[in-house]
Amino acid sequence: MIRAVVKFWGSQFDTYGMPIPYHSYFVVASPWQTQDSGVASVVPLSTNAPLTKNHFLAQTGGERAAFQAAIEWLETEPGNQNLTQHVHEH
Repeated sequence: MIRAVVKFWGSQFDTYGMPIPYHSYFVVASPWQTQDSGVASVVPLSTNAPLTKNHFLAQTGGERAAFQAAIEWLETEPGNQNLTQHVHEH
């Protein structure tokens, strides 16, 4: 199982020091039903975090491939493009 907190943030800050915008997600990936397949799910952790797709299935490459597909999708979400990104796996 792969678990990660994924964050995207801008270069401006509010009066409390939080970046504007700030988008945070929890991504979890695990093996799926067939050998070498995987599935990843994305849950937004911050208000207004853009998310148009929240499940990613990889037929090959296992959970790592599904996890990577989810991260790549989040990078292309409107509102996350051109922001600084950090992935913290735990």
